[in-house]
Amino acid sequence: MNTSLITQIQLPPTARRWIGVAGILGAVFAMAELPLYFVVPACDPPACGVETGALMPDWLILTRTLFNFCALTLFLVFMSGVRSLITRADARYEWFGAVAGTAGVAWTIIDMVAKGIEGSSAIKAVEEIDPTRTVPTYLLYGSMSHLMLVVFGVAFGYAVLRTGALSRWVGWSSFGIAALHLAGVPSMFFGFNSSEFYASNGWGAVAMFNGIAAIWVAAVGVAALRKRVMPAPRLV
Repeated sequence: MNTSLITQIQLPPTARRWIGVAGILGAVFAMAELPLYFVVPACDPPACGVETGALMPDWLILTRTLFNFCALTLFLVFMSGVRSLITRADARYEWFGAVAGTAGVAWTIIDMVAKGIEGSSAIKAVEEIDPTRTVPTYLLYGSMSHLMLVVFGVAFGYAVLRTGALSRWVGWSSFGIAALHLAGVPSMFFGFNSSEFYASNGWGAVAMFNGIAAIWVAAVGVAALRKRVMPAPRLV
């Protein structure tokens, strides 16, 4: 037996399927959640304003919170597999895969904590509230989440391009996701009126940017499912 051969680290096809399916299903729940931020009862001043937002029933807030939990749990499974995808392709770039996966998992946890606080506030409140305005979690699902996705996008994109773990379009588009969320980081300086595009909790800087990222994750999930798995080299 030639012991000089370096055994290629293998990722079982079943694990790759889990990673791909988790990314796709996570995006399905994320896209189902987004419209619920815009389907709100009509509310005119003085009952509603910048401070209060549009008052929402608890069931609406908790439904979208549940969808968010499902989406982020599935995204956590996807992000946990990023390191293995990279390492399986070329173990020399394992560190980049680890950075990408760690940042991605951190993003899911930060966002889940933010949405959990919002849902809990709705449960506790006696009157109807708009948690996107009255619950100050803007930096959690805003600038902090953007930064985590910047780190993820750069590390993952570089690792994919260097290792060929997935199609090259995945690597280049990952840089695009990083640039998009880098543009969202300064939104923390633009208030908390969620009806404005670029506020810290704005429909553009948060909902639209995250929606684009979710669709991209689904596309990467499809790419992971379609990627042909090479057989392990045999030691002779």
